[in-house]
Amino acid sequence: MAFVFPTGNGIFQQDNAPCHKPRFVLELFEEHTDEFHLMSWPPNLPDLNPMEHIWDVMDRQLRSQTQPCPNILTLSDLCLDIWYKLSLVMDKKLVSSMARRVAAILKAKGVATRY
Repeated sequence: MAFVFPTGNGIFQQDNAPCHKPRFVLELFEEHTDEFHLMSWPPNLPDLNPMEHIWDVMDRQLRSQTQPCPNILTLSDLCLDIWYKLSLVMDKKLVSSMARRVAAILKAKGVATRY
């Protein structure tokens, strides 16, 4: 968490899907409540989850590599490189689209939208 929220003022979005709630993860969140705020979020709601879009772009970029990563360190470096390049652009794009996303969800009465 210190890597992601070095100033201790971050917000972590947890979608509460069952696969994301093992006891050790919940205990980790509990141990670090002074470092970030844990935002509760309905499970399986990618329409309002900008992180899903970032993971999708990262996944596509990783899969487009001509050579597979030879080891975990190379994969880690590649992921961080993609993350840093994406975060500057995607963050602004996704954050600026949140009002439209919320409006689309409300209009669709909770049914999936084009997002």
